[in-house]
Amino acid sequence: MAAPRWRQRLVGRKGGTQFHALAVAQLAAVVSVDKLSFALASDGTRYLLDETLADLEAELDPARFFRVNRQMLLAAHAVHHYSPAGKGRLTVHLMQALGGEVLVSQERAAAFKAWLLAAPPG
Repeated sequence: MAAPRWRQRLVGRKGGTQFHALAVAQLAAVVSVDKLSFALASDGTRYLLDETLADLEAELDPARFFRVNRQMLLAAHAVHHYSPAGKGRLTVHLMQALGGEVLVSQERAAAFKAWLLAAPPG
């Protein structure tokens, strides 16, 4: 049997000395903050990653994760809803555990909507 093409697990650090095996299916997002990458679990817990956001974008299943902007790869299940933000942009409201919202540019809006409709459930 061939190995899966897309990463199934990431290793994230919490507290500096604790390393956690994170199932990619349980991640809500991967974010970049001050050149550091963090995995956000569906419960909102944040884990420091060694990989860059660009590297992870190439290694995570594009059916499940979408690059909404320069700072975030978002999992479909983390989207609570979205709404127009003017000038063709979208405001994506995130699931309650993550809180907040993220802006999708006019250039990425159509691709985001198409991706969200095609994303696998879960």
